[in-house]
Amino acid sequence: MIELGDNDIDELLLVLNRNRSVPLVLDASRRQALCGDHDLQACPGSGKTTLVGLKLLCLVRKWTAPRQGICVLTHTNVARDEILKCLSGHPSGFALRNYPYFIGTIQEFVNTYIALPSLRSKGVTVTQIDDDHCTARLERMALPGTKTYLGNKHASLSDLRYRWENDNLVLKTPAFPAPSPSPSYANLLAIKSRLQAEGAFFYSEMYAYAQEALFHNHHLVDSLRHRFPIVLIDEMQDVQRFQDDLISAIFDHPMVHYQRFGDPDQSIFDGVGGERPNTSYNAADMQPISESHRYCPTIAGQLGGLSSRKLALTTSCELEQEDPSSTVILFCDGTRGQVLGRFAELVQALPVERRLVVKAVAGVAENNGEAAAPLSIGSYWPSFQRNLQPQSTKPNTLCQAVRQATCLGASGKGLSLIFDALVTAFRLAGVHFTNRAGQEKPPSRAGLSDYVRSAQVYAPLRQMIADWLIGAEPAEDEWAHHVDALRALLHLPGNNAGLNSFLAYDPAPAPAAAEVQAPANTFISEGGVRIELATLHSVKGETHDATLLLETKYQKLFDLKEMLPHIIDHALPAPIFDPERPKTHISIRASFMKKAYVAASRPRHLLGLAMDRERITAAQRQGLIAAGWNIIDLG
Repeated sequence: MIELGDNDIDELLLVLNRNRSVPLVLDASRRQALCGDHDLQACPGSGKTTLVGLKLLCLVRKWTAPRQGICVLTHTNVARDEILKCLSGHPSGFALRNYPYFIGTIQEFVNTYIALPSLRSKGVTVTQIDDDHCTARLERMALPGTKTYLGNKHASLSDLRYRWENDNLVLKTPAFPAPSPSPSYANLLAIKSRLQAEGAFFYSEMYAYAQEALFHNHHLVDSLRHRFPIVLIDEMQDVQRFQDDLISAIFDHPMVHYQRFGDPDQSIFDGVGGERPNTSYNAADMQPISESHRYCPTIAGQLGGLSSRKLALTTSCELEQEDPSSTVILFCDGTRGQVLGRFAELVQALPVERRLVVKAVAGVAENNGEAAAPLSIGSYWPSFQRNLQPQSTKPNTLCQAVRQATCLGASGKGLSLIFDALVTAFRLAGVHFTNRAGQEKPPSRAGLSDYVRSAQVYAPLRQMIADWLIGAEPAEDEWAHHVDALRALLHLPGNNAGLNSFLAYDPAPAPAAAEVQAPANTFISEGGVRIELATLHSVKGETHDATLLLETKYQKLFDLKEMLPHIIDHALPAPIFDPERPKTHISIRASFMKKAYVAASRPRHLLGLAMDRERITAAQRQGLIAAGWNIIDLG
């Protein structure tokens, strides 16, 4: 085990702060988190991901074990990429991207170290792990009678998957709690067998196979603990119970430095997909970091009532004269359409540099007929389309793809950029791939993988790409040699004008990953203020200059109406989510609170709420005013 102290932190900060205009300063609670192994609750904007990165850099600077490494697990790819980005600011950070270390999602870890090796040992080939693909294939293979039967039983083919229950691997068959002579049951068994023969599996099935492997091989746990004596988990509040049970069984042990980072107040995925949230972390006592670097003092003082665990929030930001009061916009049916325009007027009063990112968010995108008198994002702006998302501009040439990938380092995202560019190269060349059934298919990622393996060039291609990723950005005098080597390796033709143009040296910088071709779901006011409308779940982890939380309705409850008493009186006890009864009013209110907390903690300068004037009492209006809120009544 490696002990960290203030001297280690100070030495690292001395190096990092040389190139920073605003130096990193760590208070006592953050230093304690770096030096200890207690579970951590970090409030919104507290720099939690930076803290994880700093701890990794402190550890790797003292690391001496050549065949043991640090394991960092995240809930999402986005969180993983944020950690890798933090590490790029220090030379030691590059070591953490490679053996013997691991930084990735829990899913990647389970696949790589447990499930896939176990399946390979059984002679099972895995070609794809993807819920959408599996469900689509099952839908195509299922007989009409089977689909009709499942529809009548309100069951879904997506539930046809293996699970680990009572120390056994069990195939769960939707609508059939037990074996049956029914033709539909026989069809379910048959199409599941065909799907597995194709090598396609659901994400959750990897956990079931991992549990099976651990159950039958007790030495595997010891090996993983020895391989990774230090384990850090980020975004722990969103880890589901079945994931937590598996990871905790391996690493929550005295021989492992096991530390979890997150914020239970932001666990907004409770009950999503029918999966239970973890309780080992979300219900535990933990060390708090309550000082944020994001929001102004006014917003910090008004968020406390929405913290389920009653964190006493503070901020390192100073109050600026230009920072307006948090505002509640009241409307009726006839004035609801004016809400966005009125909020835009408030935003326009901010200095230009303080209104670059403005969003209006809500918990419900569309009611789908589940609520009488529905209220959703579309109720405020009918042009909203739930599935319309910003599209990243793709690199126009292979050179651009390599240039963008080198900025990402040897990460999965960088590899994906280059593999996608190679697929484009084959398409331009007019080359078709032959699949395992002997059929010719247009180039695809899966087809490219099969092609390079059958041509026995997979290893040299990966080595070539690795050299690109860890090297400098493409230079004109070297690029022709790279392309010649690639052509020779992949047998790409030299007489195709479109392909030659795509492979030629391109001095233009690749579009930034966040650059989009056109605004998606963006309201533009008469004064030119752009307000992007988004679902609340999609903005988790973001920072805005101004955020408007729109009242919506779920079942019979209006979210802001239910949260208003807590916004006014911070001492009110928080409702508690019951995973056994997620649809009760108290569970729904608990979900409302966490969602409202996430939304209200996004903005730096301006927080707005929009709700129906009929759902607020005169006493509540006075309570808001006394707490420093501004009220605009549109009538």
